[in-house]
Amino acid sequence: MNGYHLDDVTKIALGMDSVIGIELKKQVFGQIGSFAKPDTSAEVQWQKVLSSVFEGFDLHFNYPIGPYKVDFFVAKLMLVLECNGYCHRYYDPTQEKEREKLITRKYSLVRFHHQINLETLFNGILQAKPGTMVKLYDLEQLGQQIPFNVNSLNYC
Repeated sequence: MNGYHLDDVTKIALGMDSVIGIELKKQVFGQIGSFAKPDTSAEVQWQKVLSSVFEGFDLHFNYPIGPYKVDFFVAKLMLVLECNGYCHRYYDPTQEKEREKLITRKYSLVRFHHQINLETLFNGILQAKPGTMVKLYDLEQLGQQIPFNVNSLNYC
């Protein structure tokens, strides 16, 4: 018998962070982004970087705000950072708007693509104010398989 075992194919497909893998997971499990958000490798990498940058600023990971969890919360700055990868394109836009509205009532929100350069992220953080959201990626490009560099800030 040639080919892969079904168990192996399942493990490979469910581990994919590509458009096809994300769509397959969505079909199998439904929309789980707002309910269960496991750490991705990009979030783990950013956690290491942000831990050193915000040392002494009371940085939290997967922090609950109301019914939602945010990727990073810097308590002393009232700052929420959301690391968005390719799967963010498939989140429910209405639910995301409600989530953003709740978060920005009290905090500043910076959404950034996981492949952003550090300088662009810092510029976005410096522009953030409570009650606003700074978006540092183009949602249309998130569905593409190839990485992109974010050169300009997109404020919402």
